[in-house]
Amino acid sequence: MTGTVSLSIAGLIATAPSIATTAPLEVPFEITSNKPFVQVTINGSTPRWFILDTGCSGGSVIARRCADELKLELSEPVSTHLGAGAGVSVGVATTPDVTLSLASDTMSVPALRVFPLDHVSPYEGRRVEGLLGEDFMRGHVVTIDYARQTLRVFEPASFQVPAGGVTIPIRLEYGLVVARGSITPAGQTPIPCRFIIDTGVRTTLVLFHPFSLAHHLLGPQGSGISGTIGGGAGGETRGDMGRLASMSIGTVTIARPTAMCSRDTAGVFADRDPDGIVGGELLRHYRVTFDYPHQRLILEPAAGPEVAFDYDMSGMFLVGEGDDFSRVTIKSVADHTPAREAGLERGDEIVAIDGRPAGGFKLDEVRGMFRKPGAAYRLDVKRGDTRLQIRLTTRRLV
Repeated sequence: MTGTVSLSIAGLIATAPSIATTAPLEVPFEITSNKPFVQVTINGSTPRWFILDTGCSGGSVIARRCADELKLELSEPVSTHLGAGAGVSVGVATTPDVTLSLASDTMSVPALRVFPLDHVSPYEGRRVEGLLGEDFMRGHVVTIDYARQTLRVFEPASFQVPAGGVTIPIRLEYGLVVARGSITPAGQTPIPCRFIIDTGVRTTLVLFHPFSLAHHLLGPQGSGISGTIGGGAGGETRGDMGRLASMSIGTVTIARPTAMCSRDTAGVFADRDPDGIVGGELLRHYRVTFDYPHQRLILEPAAGPEVAFDYDMSGMFLVGEGDDFSRVTIKSVADHTPAREAGLERGDEIVAIDGRPAGGFKLDEVRGMFRKPGAAYRLDVKRGDTRLQIRLTTRRLV
């Protein structure tokens, strides 16, 4: 199909250079895997679920499956290594003459990127039909209220920094938001860092492989808690799990955050600059405003009691498989963990938890069960043609 492609968020057409009215737009979103999912329509299609992804530089993306369903005209794909992961090659195509609009404002670009995201969806436990990225963010001031699950989109000229908000200078480097900060490993002095602030990453903090090596944050292979820490456009990513004494972003200090030290030798997490990525597990503790036009990030502490940073306490990394992602499958099992000690293996399917079908839960809910210390579960497991009953008791690993 030829012609103009229009993207709209929750029925209101989305992006730059500015919004026609000074009143902010309010758009609801869903949180899955600590990532904000917004509803986007394409050429008047039924709404599609896109991740609002500040780590998506180079413009927004439509998933290849979604583009095929909408019969969009595509260029010949070019094999490219991109995104987080172990360096899987991805075929990137474009669809021509794209118009991105929000209300009466529109922005025309020569092409919108299209590449497969089917391999990302199991990590989220739901279908990912696109990424709303840098081109949307550059023309707006965007506040993500994780507690209310509401996105507010402001005209840059009318936005005022909210009382109580902490302003952090940022730089836009190759379309990515980069802020200065530091990490303090237990018993050590602070180490200056430059962080990418990325709403499309699920964890608290991932430190890149070269930085982790340079500062001796990775132990000998097999000595610590190491395994799958997520998956991105470039495939599965692996690293070591740990906990810092503290970290800072600008003038904001965070006590005892969890941190992952990447073992990837390809993909984004193998980069030498910046030093790491701050993701949704940390950002959810705040109301976060991305002000690309004025190159600043604003953090407002979320209302309610302070919540400690935790991580999985089983040693399993779980994904959702099948057409509806209801099959809960073990992607990896880390050594020296309750899951390994109980005999669970990569590829096992968890069929039931304490007699309740695992398919009746969202993937996030199942992951949440295994973030509680000292919790005992009876797991019904399918391993090939064999059915097993396994007892698992969680414990704090980091």
